[in-house]
Amino acid sequence: MKKLTKLLIVSMFLVNIMHANAQSFTNYTVASTSTKLPSNYIMAIAIDAQGNKWFGTYDGVSKFDGTTWTTYTTADGLAHNVANSIAIDAQGNKWFGSYYHSTEGGLSKFDGTNWTNYTSANGLAYDFVTAIAIDAQGNKWFGTYNGMLGGGAVSKFDGTTWTTYTVADGLANEYVDAIAIDDQGNKWFGTYGGVSKFDGTTWTNYTAADGLAGNSVRSIAIDLEGNKWFGTLNGVSKFDGTTWTTYTTADGLASNYVNAIAIDTQGNKWFGTADYTTEIGGVSMFDGTTWTTYTVADGLSNYYVTAIAIDAQGNKWFGTNGGVTKFDGTNWTTFTADGLADNWISGITIDTQGNKWFATAYSGVSKFNGTIWTSYTSSDGLASNSVFAIAIDAQGKKWFGTNGGVSIFDGTNWATYNTSDGLAYDLAISIAIDAQGNKWFGTNGHEGRGGLSRFDGTTWTTYTSADGLANDLVTAIAIDDQDNKWFGTSDWLGGGGVSKFDGTNWTSYTAADGLAGNNVAAIVIDAQNNKWFGTDNGVSKFDGSTWTTYNMADGLAGNQINSIAIDSHGNKWFGTDNGVSELSADGNEGIETLSNKNQLNLYPNPVQNVLHINLPVKTGTLEVFDNSGKSILLNQILDNNTSVDISGLVNGIYLVKVLADNQIYTGKIVKY
Repeated sequence: MKKLTKLLIVSMFLVNIMHANAQSFTNYTVASTSTKLPSNYIMAIAIDAQGNKWFGTYDGVSKFDGTTWTTYTTADGLAHNVANSIAIDAQGNKWFGSYYHSTEGGLSKFDGTNWTNYTSANGLAYDFVTAIAIDAQGNKWFGTYNGMLGGGAVSKFDGTTWTTYTVADGLANEYVDAIAIDDQGNKWFGTYGGVSKFDGTTWTNYTAADGLAGNSVRSIAIDLEGNKWFGTLNGVSKFDGTTWTTYTTADGLASNYVNAIAIDTQGNKWFGTADYTTEIGGVSMFDGTTWTTYTVADGLSNYYVTAIAIDAQGNKWFGTNGGVTKFDGTNWTTFTADGLADNWISGITIDTQGNKWFATAYSGVSKFNGTIWTSYTSSDGLASNSVFAIAIDAQGKKWFGTNGGVSIFDGTNWATYNTSDGLAYDLAISIAIDAQGNKWFGTNGHEGRGGLSRFDGTTWTTYTSADGLANDLVTAIAIDDQDNKWFGTSDWLGGGGVSKFDGTNWTSYTAADGLAGNNVAAIVIDAQNNKWFGTDNGVSKFDGSTWTTYNMADGLAGNQINSIAIDSHGNKWFGTDNGVSELSADGNEGIETLSNKNQLNLYPNPVQNVLHINLPVKTGTLEVFDNSGKSILLNQILDNNTSVDISGLVNGIYLVKVLADNQIYTGKIVKY
C-alpha cells in the first residue's frame, strides 16, 4: 500500500484545487490581502498625540493616519495577532495586549521602530492580557488571565520590576476586564466579581450588593467630576464616591450589555453596547439628562460595539464586529477589511483565465486575478452570503450554491434560482456540470424536501431517495468519462453512502459494500477512472470492482475527510479534520509530519435541537456566530462532553467557536 504523508493544514478545509507540487504554500487572508483594516472584528481603539488611530483586531494591529492604513502582525514583531487592548504612554510607546495565551503571546511594546515583547517568562503574571492602563508615574498595569485553566492576576510594571496582585491580595475576582486610574492615583479594576479599588496599600471591593448594576464589569471611565462609570452586563452604574446610580434599557440605554465607555470634551458619555442573545445593541449617548441611541439604521457598521475612542476634533470612533465606524456628529463613515471576503473558505474554483474564485461561509465570493481582489455579496446579486460550492460552465458563467438558492454570474449580470423555480431545496451545497451542459445541484434536504436537481437551462428535474438516491442530503457530485453521475450523501436520518446514476438506473454503495463510511463529503475521479470518496471514516478508492480504504492506521492525518484534490502528477491530497495528507503517485514520501487538532467534534450535524460537543479538556467558553458574523449565543462548558440547546436558532449555517485550555477550536453546523 502506498505511503500516506502529512502536511500542516493551511486553512479550515483543503478545497478542490490542483497543486503542481508540494514545495510551498502562499496563504491569503483578510490581513495579508488588505491595504486597509485587516479584520472587521475590532477589539480595541486608541488615539495617539499625532491623531493616528490604532485599532486592535483579531488579525493584527492597524494604524490609520487619516489617509493611509498600516498593519502590524506577528511578522513585524507583534506578540500575537489577536490584539484586544491598547494603551499609549507619555513617551508615545504603544502597548498591545494579546487575546489568548500561546508561546508567542503576551504583551508588545512598539516605539515606532522596534518591538519588545513581554511574557510570563519576563514577569507578566499570565500571557492572556485583557486590559492595560498607565498611571501618572508611568507604571503600566495589566489585567491578565490564565485562560480556561483558571486563575488570573494584575501585573504592574515600572520599567524594571514586575509586581503581581491576586485575589489573595484583595482583588475582587481573578478575571480583570477593565482598568482605569483616577486623579488621586487610585486604580479601579473591573472584574467578573465586581469592582476593586486599590490606593497602593488598601483594596476596597464593590459588588451588586453595594449598588453596582452587575458583577460582570466590562468597561470603566472616569469623568471630569471624578465620577466613575462602570459598564456591566446589567447596565451602567455611576459612582460618585458615596452614591450609586444605575441606568438600563428602561432609561434609554441601547442594551444592558455595555462593552465600552468614552467621555467627550462636553462631558457626554458614550456607551458601546451589544446583546448577542437578542442581536440588539448600538451606541448610546447620555448628556446627563437625555439618552440618544445610534444603531445600524443610522450608519453604525454593526450592532455589536466593542470599543470607543474620541479624537481631538471630537469625532467618535466605534469598533464593532463589522468594522470601524467614524461619526463626526452628522456623517457616518465605515472602514472594513478589503481583499478576501472572509477567512472561512468553503470552496475554490479556477476559471480558464486563471482567476481564482473563493466561496466563503459567511461573506460571499471573492475573485483573485493574481493582483486584485474583488468580492461579491448579496448586495451585488448573490442569493446569499453563505456560499458552499462553485462551478464554471463552458461559457465561463459561474454557478454558486448558497444558503438561499443557486446564483449564476456571467461577469456582469446575476440571476438566482430557488425552490420557486424548481430547485429541490434552497440550501445548495454541491454542484457539477456534465458534458451536455446540464447543471446538477446537491441540496441539504430534510423533512421530505431536498435531494438532487438537474437543470438543462429550461427544465428542472428533481431526484430524491424515492427515485433511488441514497439520501436526500447530497454533499458531493462527480461525473466520470462515461457520463455516470456519482453522488456523495450523508447518513443523516439513515441511509447515506454513494449513489451512481447512469441516466436510467441508480446503484448505491454503502459501508456494507466496502465504502469506508456512509457520510461522504468529497468525490474525485482520477485519470485511471478510479473513484475516490472522502468519508467520516477514511478514504475509499473504487476501481469499479474492488474497494480499497485508507485511514489513520495507514498514515492518514485524520479519518474525517472534508475534501480531495489530485495534482498534475497524480498525487492525491486529502483535507482532514487533523491536517492535510498526500498520497503520492510514486510511493515516495518527503513531507514533514505536522497536524492541526483545533477542529471541533460536533454532532449531530445537521442538528435540529440539541448540539453535542466533545472537547479534549473539561472547561471552556462556547460562542456561536450566524452567517453575518454576529455572536448570538455564549455558554460556559464544564465538561468534555456537553450539550447545548440551539432549538431557538433559525435554520441556517453557523460557526461554533470554543475557547478552551488557551486554544480556539472551531466548527461549522447546519441548523434545520
